[in-house]
Amino acid sequence: MKRIYVLLSLLVVAFLAGCAAPSIVSNVTVFHSLNGTETSKTYMVEATPEQANNLEFNSYVTLLNQQLQRLGFSMVTKDPALKVSLKFGTSQTVASTLEPVPFGPYGYRHGPYPAWQTAVDTFYMHEMEVSINQANDGKNIYTVRTRLLSPSPELSLSMDYLMESAFLSFPGKNGATETVILPVHLQ
Repeated sequence: MKRIYVLLSLLVVAFLAGCAAPSIVSNVTVFHSLNGTETSKTYMVEATPEQANNLEFNSYVTLLNQQLQRLGFSMVTKDPALKVSLKFGTSQTVASTLEPVPFGPYGYRHGPYPAWQTAVDTFYMHEMEVSINQANDGKNIYTVRTRLLSPSPELSLSMDYLMESAFLSFPGKNGATETVILPVHLQ
């Protein structure tokens, strides 16, 4: 009887593990000199000449503005106390893993021991960096870098997660890298 309860418990745990919500994992690194006494939180996003008329950049600035405004910052068109810059990109990486060889057509492997094969997969490292500088002297007061590994080359699919994870625990621990796990947004 005890074996039945143990088996039933294992089945329930396996079922619940299979129902776990999918998530996105990113690494967030923060450097800042914020002390909480900053009075003016007005900002303007600076674009490089390449970013100035770029629709992708403008879309990501909208996400950035949402996060900053959630934190009490106010976007202005002139005389900001802070200047914010945004960089982003994707690089391709190859990862290899060792995995067991599947059973052959007759239900057995060649020999009594399991065989292993190397599987090579292509992944994409999506990265984003936001820097906040004082407008009057250009002094950098906050920089956050966030990155995540994705099977998709499309940065636009990951940018919302990068932005959210970057500002989740603002300002964050200075000089630290943290792993952030966010649930997948269902649309």
